[in-house]
Amino acid sequence: MEFGKKVQMLRKNHNISQENLASLLKINRNYLSRIETGKSEPTLTVIKDIATFFKIDVASLMDFNNKNINSSDKIKIITDGCEHLIDSDLDLLIRLISVMREEYVKKDLGD
Repeated sequence: MEFGKKVQMLRKNHNISQENLASLLKINRNYLSRIETGKSEPTLTVIKDIATFFKIDVASLMDFNNKNINSSDKIKIITDGCEHLIDSDLDLLIRLISVMREEYVKKDLGD
């Protein structure tokens, strides 16, 4: 399911208007509408806030659990998606990747 449609479905299932959700997320209602219709891409911060609000993880919100996509395609999706992010979102991604890499190194060392 497309991201915007998923947000819209979650919002409607929780009986929340666009105006109320936008207010809770501290974003413009028109921006939320454009996200739901696929006309605008949300920032990483907005994605994280939506996931937090609905108490779901970002991966399930973004449908990143698809095992049929190979690694090089996943990397392309990530790099393409990063082109329009603001610096603070890019910084967050860098920190997340660093933490994940450290965890894999720990596993490889047998800790």
